Amino acid sequence: MPANLPPEYFEAEKRFKEAATAQEKAVALEELISTVPKHKGTDKLRADLRRRLAQLREEAARRKKSGKGDLYTIEKQGAAQIALAGFANTGKSSIIKSLTNAHPVVADYPVSTVMPLAGMMPFEDIQFQLVDLPPIGNETTDGWVSGILRVADLLLLVVDLSNAPDVRTDLLLEQLGTWKIKLLRQGESSAECNGCKPAVIAANKLDIPSARDGLQRLRSRYETRYPVVPVSSATKDGLEELRRALFEHSRIIRVYAKEPGKEPERAAPFVLAAGSTVLDLAEMIHKDFLVNLKYACVWGSAKFGGQRVQKDYMLHDRDVVEYHLR
Repeated sequence: MPANLPPEYFEAEKRFKEAATAQEKAVALEELISTVPKHKGTDKLRADLRRRLAQLREEAARRKKSGKGDLYTIEKQGAAQIALAGFANTGKSSIIKSLTNAHPVVADYPVSTVMPLAGMMPFEDIQFQLVDLPPIGNETTDGWVSGILRVADLLLLVVDLSNAPDVRTDLLLEQLGTWKIKLLRQGESSAECNGCKPAVIAANKLDIPSARDGLQRLRSRYETRYPVVPVSSATKDGLEELRRALFEHSRIIRVYAKEPGKEPERAAPFVLAAGSTVLDLAEMIHKDFLVNLKYACVWGSAKFGGQRVQKDYMLHDRDVVEYHLR
């Protein structure tokens, strides 16, 4: 019996063949399996693909034992790592697909994501790494999902506006608390809440008719504590606002260095933690700057362009710094 495979299968097959790492291959293979229609003509193909996926996971387990790798670890890239957390069918994978270059499995059935998948989200002149994760509440994955959430720089909590979003957010925060993952509230500094992570709530499925009532309840309960950004991954409404909210709550700044008499390199900013100083940037550029720094001039947050500042001057987003060495 012919398989009659859809075009999506061949697109996914191409991504699987192009995948370089074991993690990319596993994710691409999951997507490939999801595109195969279920009938007698595809039984053998689906069984073969599932066998290959099982082999890939066994290989990953062996590599983990030998200390050579782990499918469930995501190496940080970009300006900051943002991990998505939520229950099943909230639309996490759809948001990842809309904001990044990743190709997650997007389906209307629970637990279509079974492994971590990272994609890069551009924002102006930098990129953030977004990590899609299996839904919270799955005993087989919660162990390593909580591990990724602990090391991420920022959490994106995704809730479904059509499904009691205020109650579901309560449950989501309760689970994070069980894992001892503390969130930074709006207006609270890192010093006031040591070890707390910044978080943004993505209120998804804004396009559904009942969503407005859910959004009102969610905002009434949580907006004073965490930023709430209404979005629709289906219609793309609110996604640009979400990008900006993620940047604004990431606790990073972009700074441009320049040599005297030359223009700054705007295409490649230095990314530092908010609160960093002229000396912190000097150390990032080159360790010799710490010893040979005579003074620095700042454009942007300074009182006037090119103001000479102290070494402990606190930098702000999009400042330009000119270093003068001995």
